[in-house]
Amino acid sequence: MKQKSLQNKIKKYFSIAAFFLLGFYYSNAQTVNILYNLNTTDSTVIGSSRYHASESIYTDAEIGSGNFVTAGSAIQKIYFYLYTEGTTTTVSSYKIWMKNIPATTTTLSTGIYNTSGYTLVYNGAFTASPAGFIGITLNTPFTRTSGNNLEILIERLDRVIHPGYFFLESEGNSTDPAVLSSRKYNGTAAPVSGTTSLTQTVSRPAIVLVHTFPLDAEIYDIVAPAASCFNSPQSIGVQLYNAGLNSIPAGAATVTLKIGGANSYSGTLTNPSAIAPGVISTVSFTGINLNNTGDNIDTAYVHFAGDGTTYNDSLSSAFSTATTLSTFPIIEDVETSFLIFPYVNVIAGSGQLWSIQSGDYTNFDQTSPLSPRLPGNSFFLFDSYSPPSSIGTISRLFSNCIQMPSALPPNPSPVTTVSFWMSHDNIYSTSLDSLYLTVSADHGLTWTRLLPGFSRVDETVTAPYWSQEIVNVSAYNGQTVQFGFDGVSQYGNAFGLDDIEINYSGVVPISMLSFEANRNGKINNLTWTTGQEINTHKFIIERSADGRNFNSIGEINATGSSSINNNYQFVDAFPTKGTNYYRLRIIDLNSYKFSEVKSLKNFGVAEMSINPNPVSQTIKIELEAEINERGELTITDLSGRRMLSQQISVVAGTNNFLIPVENISKGSYIVMIRLKNETLIKKISKL
Repeated sequence: MKQKSLQNKIKKYFSIAAFFLLGFYYSNAQTVNILYNLNTTDSTVIGSSRYHASESIYTDAEIGSGNFVTAGSAIQKIYFYLYTEGTTTTVSSYKIWMKNIPATTTTLSTGIYNTSGYTLVYNGAFTASPAGFIGITLNTPFTRTSGNNLEILIERLDRVIHPGYFFLESEGNSTDPAVLSSRKYNGTAAPVSGTTSLTQTVSRPAIVLVHTFPLDAEIYDIVAPAASCFNSPQSIGVQLYNAGLNSIPAGAATVTLKIGGANSYSGTLTNPSAIAPGVISTVSFTGINLNNTGDNIDTAYVHFAGDGTTYNDSLSSAFSTATTLSTFPIIEDVETSFLIFPYVNVIAGSGQLWSIQSGDYTNFDQTSPLSPRLPGNSFFLFDSYSPPSSIGTISRLFSNCIQMPSALPPNPSPVTTVSFWMSHDNIYSTSLDSLYLTVSADHGLTWTRLLPGFSRVDETVTAPYWSQEIVNVSAYNGQTVQFGFDGVSQYGNAFGLDDIEINYSGVVPISMLSFEANRNGKINNLTWTTGQEINTHKFIIERSADGRNFNSIGEINATGSSSINNNYQFVDAFPTKGTNYYRLRIIDLNSYKFSEVKSLKNFGVAEMSINPNPVSQTIKIELEAEINERGELTITDLSGRRMLSQQISVVAGTNNFLIPVENISKGSYIVMIRLKNETLIKKISKL
């Protein structure tokens, strides 16, 4: 039987209740989720014996200092997440108590529990079914004290064993999973306040706290077009959710959409029809110009008279206008920071399965690891081994726009191909995980699979290996297209994708093993290595200040014809101020091609790169600086809410910082480093 990590199982069950997560994702005065450091247990919510009692602390920072602090915004419901459902559905004699405690109290020691000082907020039955989020409406709403932590006591006194029930737990707290933030009792004798001792533990229930207002309009989502190069006005939908108890009349909610960044837009509309409680309605904004390349930050606001809370009245997100590439070959080696394939979409199922893998990949069922293709250390990984749903999940990794060649003078239209390397193995040979090359010629509106597909499974092998595949895409010559790789999960095993190259016939017969650019004081050193040369004439070194318009700054003669490694170097003694982009024009007797582009910053301008991106656990930030100085590193969500902040010491030259982000929820974030004379900003995606 296939075994998977607990965290992957949790992700699977979260997707089953995806519609709940969409509603509980935001932290505001109506809904706050405390879903950190997730694990499962049978002893935190209803217990594993005839009687149960547990006390747990939830910090003011986790809940939000301004949340649930008035009678009009008191906690009305608490949700637990049932991971595995047992055979008995109703738990009787169930009590929930709450009290405010000082913010300095974050741990509980083994000792006697006492209901004194608590408010009994629920006393009744608890129906533990079905699996997923289960809500309990409190008999007495609870008002928090701002700046204090919240302590919750659970007592179950029904003298019944409820086997097979496992609930999600949130270990420790948001700052430390090892904090002993809970204590519990499971036994055959009824617990007694003032008498029964509870044993300390890190295991506390994962919870969601809710307050519902009579009138509450919420910006639920912003639906922007998928990343592409746009040449006509686009539409963006703002989803308006009625989170209140009463209907929102037609025209009563005013929605404003603003776009900044690469493109600018501002518009205001009202809801075209009435919105019943619990219903989502879309307000469509049309005629939006998104032609400028780069990242767009979109923010939506709603104003609704009588709205009980403003915490969910705005939402920010980001989407991209893709660049158009036209210099061939176009190569994605998954090693550089300027990715040709930077975008992902979930096509079917739930959960995004593409990530960047650095170093070996292995799992419980593999006897041999999947190692990166040399000479690199990273590759795209499609994780079909532990997807959020068992079969049928499809994630598309797709590219910037590509202007396909129309002619290769003096020849007729070229033969254009997409080549790539894919890994294969023999694990779960009946689970035919597969990969398809897809193409869109209409800015991502529709996609066509280019058959046949490519199967992960090779029953003849004993260890994972890489093979190269080549697909003829000449039918799209002369058009602007986007290419995608559809990974199709059949719940078998993860596979890798690497060294993608889009090219056409007539290219120079040369094998480039590496091309590097490094700063040495005020000069830049360029080095490159070839593994094979056939009639290669020379290398023209080209430099650009904008990454588009290149000029020659020197030439070096090639070896000519060789099957051994040849090393070359060139010194740019007078780089321009700011960013310098470099490429090689490789000339042979009949044609030429370009190398990949490398960039360096000079004369007091710092440079930052982040890997991996998307990230699941830890990001590596590489910072190139000219001087020694102090700086500040922050990570914020797209609405500006700070997730992490720390001081850093920067030295002249290369700096490397390892930043753990496993406690940050999945989504898009902004990484910012503030130095004395400049601010560096990068966007990351958290898996």
